[in-house]
Amino acid sequence: MHNTTTETTYRQELKERILVAALNLFHKHGIKRVKMDDIANVLKISKRTLYEIYSNKEELLFEVIRLDKKIEDQAMTKIDKSGLNVINVIIEICRFRIEKMGKVNPLFFEELHMYPELLAYVRKLHKEYESDAHSFIQRGVKEGLFLPNINYEIIRILTVASQNAIMNQFLYKKYDVEELGYAAILFFVRGYCTLEGIKLLDKELDSLFSRK
Repeated sequence: MHNTTTETTYRQELKERILVAALNLFHKHGIKRVKMDDIANVLKISKRTLYEIYSNKEELLFEVIRLDKKIEDQAMTKIDKSGLNVINVIIEICRFRIEKMGKVNPLFFEELHMYPELLAYVRKLHKEYESDAHSFIQRGVKEGLFLPNINYEIIRILTVASQNAIMNQFLYKKYDVEELGYAAILFFVRGYCTLEGIKLLDKELDSLFSRK
């Protein structure tokens, strides 16, 4: 008699191993170059076993994106710990994303455009951050670091437009990730900081970016 619990546990563990392996391969080589055979070989499993869990590469890619979001959500929760103000949090998030993006092949982002449904899903995930962003802005206002009399809805729209521009115009291929991060903070954060916020932000930027 088969132990169903053991089989279910094994299958779940294998599913997670597949996702981690696929995430690492997609980030390192891009999407197109990674074949299902490559993922199976890394895990030392048969391609048949892989297809029993993920019927095709696009289905696997969707789950990889979900895993990537989960990892980032966990990192954001860890970053926003007690005692930090909004400027500290922004800098730590920027530090995390620069380190992460530095390990991702630009082909990964470029080749996402080959999957319209997946790209729409990624944009949907970005949109889900909007409610969190609103609360974060209000927190910054209460801390005296963000200006109170600004239409942050306009800021949000412009921020989303800039994120789309980075993706659609492949700016991550033309500019270093640190350069993009620095410009984004100057353009979309420093502009709505109070004088106290600017002073703190500039100090933190000097520690994050070694600029000549």
